Amino acid sequence: MLKSFNEIEQKLVQIPSKVVAIPGAETPSAIKAACIAKRKQIADFILIGNKIKIEELIKKEDKSLVGEFDIYHENDSEQSTARAIQIIRNHHADLILKGHITTAELMKAILNKNNGIEIDDILSDVLVFENAQSLTLMTDGGIVLYPDLNDKIALIKNAVYVAKKLDFKNPKVALLAAIEKANPKMQSTMDAAKISEMNQKGLLSDCIIDGPFALDIAVSDFAAKIKQIESPVAGNADILIMPNIEAGNIFGKALTYFAHFKVGHVIMGAKVPILVTSRADDAQTKLNSIALGLICA
Repeated sequence: MLKSFNEIEQKLVQIPSKVVAIPGAETPSAIKAACIAKRKQIADFILIGNKIKIEELIKKEDKSLVGEFDIYHENDSEQSTARAIQIIRNHHADLILKGHITTAELMKAILNKNNGIEIDDILSDVLVFENAQSLTLMTDGGIVLYPDLNDKIALIKNAVYVAKKLDFKNPKVALLAAIEKANPKMQSTMDAAKISEMNQKGLLSDCIIDGPFALDIAVSDFAAKIKQIESPVAGNADILIMPNIEAGNIFGKALTYFAHFKVGHVIMGAKVPILVTSRADDAQTKLNSIALGLICA
C-alpha cells in the first residue's frame, strides 16, 4: 500500500497524465499547486477565470510555465463554474478543483439536475492524512451532516474505494463513537454494531469493519490491549468513520493545526472526483488533494 503523498506522486508519474479543471483559478495557492504538479509531471490543467490575473500569477510563480496551461477566460464565478462543469461533461478533464469560488456555487452547479455531474450515490468527503507509519483515511467532515445507517454504509463504500486506489488490499474500517459497547441512547453505537454485523455476515465486502470504537481503541494497540479489546481493526484502523460532521470537521482541522500532519481530501460519489479545498488551505494541501484526486480518477 502507498504510505505517503510522495509515494502517490511517484505512482502518478508512472501512469498517463490526467487533466484537472480549476474554476476560479485566479488564486495564488491554486496556481502554485498547479505549477508544482506541472513541474512534477503528475497532471495537466485547464484554468478557468480571469485570464490576465491567472497569467500574472503563473508568471509570478514560475516564468518557465507561462504558456504551458490551457486558460479559458470567464468574467465571473458563475460562468467560470459552468464552464468547468461543461468541460467535465465533455470528458475534457478528469476531476475538478475549486479555485476562487465558493463551495456553495460549485456544489450547486455539480448538483444541477440538467447540467451538473452525475452522482452515483451520496457525495462524501474522504480525508487522507500522513502519519509516521502510513496513510489513514477519515470520513466525513465536510458533506454529510448526520449520517444514518444507510449513509454510513455509503460513506464506507466511498472511503474503501479511495483506500483501494491507494493499494490497501483489505482496509480495516473503524466506526467511531465515545464507547465500545452498543447503547440504545447513543445512535452511533447502535449503527456501528449493526454495520459490523453486516460485514461479518458478508453483506459488506472488500474490507474489515468493527465498532463501535473510541478513537484510542481504533488507532492504538496499547489502548486496545489495556482495555482488552480483541479485533483485527483495533489499533490498526485504516479508515475512521466519524459519527457526524462536527466530529469529522474538528478531527480533520486538529490534524492540520495541532498535529501538523500532511493532509489531502477528495469528495467521492460523483462520476469524477471533486476537490473542495478550504480557502485557508496552503498550496501543499491543495497539491496533496490534487494527487489524491488523480489517483482516484
